[in-house]
Amino acid sequence: MKNLTAIALFVAAGIATAGSALAQDHKVTATVPFNFTVSGRTLPAGNYTIGNDGNSPRIIRIYDREKALGVMAVTVPDTSTSGDNKLVFHRYGNQYFLSEIRTANESMTCHLTTSKQEKWAKAQTQEASLRVNNDVLIALK
Repeated sequence: MKNLTAIALFVAAGIATAGSALAQDHKVTATVPFNFTVSGRTLPAGNYTIGNDGNSPRIIRIYDREKALGVMAVTVPDTSTSGDNKLVFHRYGNQYFLSEIRTANESMTCHLTTSKQEKWAKAQTQEASLRVNNDVLIALK
């Protein structure tokens, strides 16, 4: 009976360890030279770390440790591989909105949902007959 209990505990520990390995955080870093908006919150230029939330793969965390600020955002996974590591921002006038995260190994390749603030900025840009959606790419480290 003791052997059966020991085996059951060993198997349970193995499953817990495998589960935490699968839910391991993937992180990338980038230096963003301009203020930008994510999920309706404007972040200042800086050095950001972007990682998956361990509890939900559709949630990402974007934070700047030096400035002690960050934001969480809902994403839509993208299984296509772009072969590059980049952040994609939509630009409307002087406003930048984080739109995509592209990673070569698909660990975090995703699209961010479009906020009301971005939709408004796009509409204002179109109304002013300015060029809409100049994508700006920032390399990930």
